[in-house]
Amino acid sequence: MSQQPQQSPLDIRPCNIADCAEWDSYVRSKPEATVFHTAAWNESVRKAYGHEPRNLGAWANGKLVGVLPLFEVKSVFVGKVLVSIPYATYGGVVADTSEIAQAILTEAQNIARQHDIEYLELRNREPSGFDLPVNDRYDTFRQQLPENPQDILPSLPKKARAAARHGLEEFTVDIDSKWLDTIYDLYSITLRRLGSPNYSRKFFRQLQTQFGDDCVCLVVLKDGKPVAGVVSYVFRDELVAYFSGSIPGASRTNASNVMYLKLMEHTVERGLRWFDFNRTRRDNNGPHAFKRHLGFTPTPLCYQTWLNKTQELPNLSPSNRKFAAAGKVWRKMPLWFTKAAGGKITKWIP
Repeated sequence: MSQQPQQSPLDIRPCNIADCAEWDSYVRSKPEATVFHTAAWNESVRKAYGHEPRNLGAWANGKLVGVLPLFEVKSVFVGKVLVSIPYATYGGVVADTSEIAQAILTEAQNIARQHDIEYLELRNREPSGFDLPVNDRYDTFRQQLPENPQDILPSLPKKARAAARHGLEEFTVDIDSKWLDTIYDLYSITLRRLGSPNYSRKFFRQLQTQFGDDCVCLVVLKDGKPVAGVVSYVFRDELVAYFSGSIPGASRTNASNVMYLKLMEHTVERGLRWFDFNRTRRDNNGPHAFKRHLGFTPTPLCYQTWLNKTQELPNLSPSNRKFAAAGKVWRKMPLWFTKAAGGKITKWIP
């Protein structure tokens, strides 16, 4: 009787993404992987915020068969945590099989124990199959777009279609990398208005450097002056609308309807098929309703947390009542202060 060939043991080890040519190739080959699993996002987090990478790769027979983008974050609010992945909508394990995924999770838990970590957070987009508590605060909004740019406007729900048409008479749109800092300023204005700290300008610039032409900067202009803008990132056949902002009062105009209409048209013009409208907390009624207003259906996200030292699931979102008083103060602070302070505070809120 012929002997069956022995299967190579699984080798799970830390992975320096910058030196791993296989990483991005593997991520792009897996449907469940996202733009946040890429080396570009990983390097931007590392260079902008200085968090320590704990990325894991799994190899079998010399071939990469699983990955977990992971960072250790030292937070003054919750202590040391492991997050996959900071400042991102999605993350978590991507692997060839559920057995490999479980082995990677086990190694991440070992790292948490070794380094005295409070908890491990996995920002899964789809159910992972892991037996871990689920944080169900968020929905995501993704959908396939029509094949032709001229079909985007007719495909919008009636009210959104009318708002966009009216807006096109008032606003113009420009797409160019030169608008990055302008959009950052609009984003910072909006975050202060919401009572939340903004990410650092350095992070925006690092992402643009890493993604190059796959970083899309779109602004809406009125009489030549920017009133709203959004920064998006391209991954495979999808565009992910990520950072956005506007001047005070813009939300009462049709600027946002025009902005996302033109962004969806640009997505199709680039030959992409999917538009990711990003996540929204379910209790954040305004943005949640706006995305549904544009015809997007919410899908629950499947974030999971493994508790190591702490006994409670953390809540670092603005919905936490403990942050409500701080948010009221933040809204009254001068913009120059919130811009600078927000970039430092968000280092502790990944």
